[in-house]
Amino acid sequence: MRVLVLNPPASDNNYLNRDQMGGMGQRINFGKDLFAKLLSDFKSKFIRIPVTQLVYAATIASQEHEVKVIDSMNEGKNLAVTFKEISLFNPDFLVMPVSSSGILFEKDVVAAGIKKIVPNCKIITVGETLPYMPHLISPPFDICISGEVEKCLLEICRNKDLKDIAGISYVKEGKLVTNSNTPFLIGTDLDALPFPKWDLFPYKKYRYYPLILKEPVATLISTRGCPYGCHYCSYTENQGLKWRARSPENVVEELALDYEKYGFKGVFFRDPLFTLDKQRTMKICDLMIARGIKLDFALETRPELLDEELMDKLKLAGCSAINMGIEDVNVEVLKNVRIPINTDIIKKTVNYLEKIGIRTTCFFILGLPGSTRETLKKTIDFSLKLNPSHAEYKVATPYPGTKMYKSALENKWIIEENYDKLGGYYSVMQINDELTPKYLEEQSSLAFKNFYYRPSYFFREIRKGNWFSKAKILAKFGFEIAREKRQNTKL
Repeated sequence: MRVLVLNPPASDNNYLNRDQMGGMGQRINFGKDLFAKLLSDFKSKFIRIPVTQLVYAATIASQEHEVKVIDSMNEGKNLAVTFKEISLFNPDFLVMPVSSSGILFEKDVVAAGIKKIVPNCKIITVGETLPYMPHLISPPFDICISGEVEKCLLEICRNKDLKDIAGISYVKEGKLVTNSNTPFLIGTDLDALPFPKWDLFPYKKYRYYPLILKEPVATLISTRGCPYGCHYCSYTENQGLKWRARSPENVVEELALDYEKYGFKGVFFRDPLFTLDKQRTMKICDLMIARGIKLDFALETRPELLDEELMDKLKLAGCSAINMGIEDVNVEVLKNVRIPINTDIIKKTVNYLEKIGIRTTCFFILGLPGSTRETLKKTIDFSLKLNPSHAEYKVATPYPGTKMYKSALENKWIIEENYDKLGGYYSVMQINDELTPKYLEEQSSLAFKNFYYRPSYFFREIRKGNWFSKAKILAKFGFEIAREKRQNTKL
């Protein structure tokens, strides 16, 4: 069987990172004004990471089938070039991700176009979005994987009767059939997963600048699940509340392969919560140091799961950046959607990370249930005083499948059913009279400006150095853009 793994282009010039935002995907589109457009374009050029689910899907499928990967999003290929390559390969099965803000384009344009080219090809979708939009599971999509891809992809490609495959949805005789959820991989099951076959992917193009200045950058999942159950995030629904971890030895073996065989210089851990087990994290760092694995790496965690001993060890092992979801600093707001974090702990953690040279990105959500204009101001003021390396200000978004989506339906907060706006920069719900969509979008844009336009921020970044490296990277990006434009004109 021929299996094609596809990360399609976006519907516009904005980068669509289908590997982020709690598993829902993120369209990098900060807003409508000139500043927002410039910021969107700027960031779009810096991020090029694979959809990690596709990496595992391609690796699993390649054990039994001929596999081709087309990563159009990261290779700068337009739809015409993509369709031409699909036609030449003529796959029996095609695996593609779907995302919250790109799902209509992915279905009505990409998948529909594929069916015209290769009508007998079965289109399999992966990702955390579509299972919670059952009304969209229909042709041209053939099969939707709602469980962990490793559990059922091979069974699908073996042409096993669909009714006997757990964790999928499909249309039969005009009716949607949803099988039981796939049991999560646990314990040693995670260690048994094959290491990614990066040679199937254009991996030398992958980067996660500016959090990781070196490239190429690999992605790696060392844990799955999150016990915190934040209402705005889909990780809990799709990976479970139970935190499941690969052994430190297994993780470092993969890191060694990335470093020694493929020549990766950076790694972005795509775990929802990398440092939940301190001793496990410490051992991973110790093993990396002992084996001489010199990779810059970034990770995601919560501030209270870091102490000075662990932060020092992470720095010594090569950690260059840490992402943390702060979201809001008002306890009366946070208790509605997550376990609150003490602001003193946040400040202590961020200050120490910046002091030892680990760049921090803090995420804030504007307009969570219980918010007012006063609480918004308090959160934004706190972010400016906190002064991390980077700050993200998202508008509260009820992603299908999350607890916040269920609350929004029950309270009739959703005022616009527009999938194109499910990216975190547009408001589709209103929780009270004073937090209108217009106000939230304006505050999000203003917060970005106030954070990045500060003279103190500019001079701090200069003091950090690395400007020669950054200049070289910018020049390289310019050449890449020119090459992609030439490539897309050659049909």
